[in-house]
Amino acid sequence: MKRRAFLGTVGSLGSLGVIGYTSRSPVETLEIRFWLSEQAATYDGVPDRIREYLQLAFDLEFWTLEVSFGGTVPVSTEDGANVTIHGEWPSRVVAGYFGRGEITPVADVNLLVTDGQMRTAPTGYGIPHIASVGGARHIAELEPVEFGDRYDVVPYRTPERVMQVLVHEAGHALGLNHDHGVTFRKGDAVAASPMLSAYAWDPEYDGDRSSCGTVYPETDDLGRKLTFSFSACAQRRLEGYQGGFTRK
Repeated sequence: MKRRAFLGTVGSLGSLGVIGYTSRSPVETLEIRFWLSEQAATYDGVPDRIREYLQLAFDLEFWTLEVSFGGTVPVSTEDGANVTIHGEWPSRVVAGYFGRGEITPVADVNLLVTDGQMRTAPTGYGIPHIASVGGARHIAELEPVEFGDRYDVVPYRTPERVMQVLVHEAGHALGLNHDHGVTFRKGDAVAASPMLSAYAWDPEYDGDRSSCGTVYPETDDLGRKLTFSFSACAQRRLEGYQGGFTRK
């Protein structure tokens, strides 16, 4: 299901029709809040790892970043994509804006992390200001971030890939697209930035360059690496971000 097709159905979620977007120019403080499903909350260290890696990716020079943990929420499915595609998580976020639910949303990114599968796409989903992703058990396997090291390139392993998908979906919530991502050679490997992510090795992905014109190198016979740093193209788009939730 394409994001545009989903956005066309959002109005059917009732109270979503009275939520709009406001413009803040410039955005001085970016707010990201995340929640865990009840199953995701059973793994030790998950809130700490999520907070650390979100700070690593989104602590950019043009805004002050506020990352907070909203707590645990019950969900009908642990599928990290379907909980948004089918409207459950967006409905929770909207209800929270009107004081009718158990969560208190923020203006910019409201992220739900579940324990859903991370093998078959989609494993997560992001629409304006709302995102969800699975894989909590893999996030629990990550080492703590050492903030003296920007983690420019990391191995292509399941825990790192899952965390990059989390950053990827949060990027979608801020208006980034896949073509804001890049790949680049790193020794005998190709490294992918968050918005391109594993699409760099997907034969069905038809892009050959970023929206800023950076051509993707060939990946044949080369290793795979990841980075949590947004490309310069993505950062330019983020620097112009002026959105946020507001009541109409």
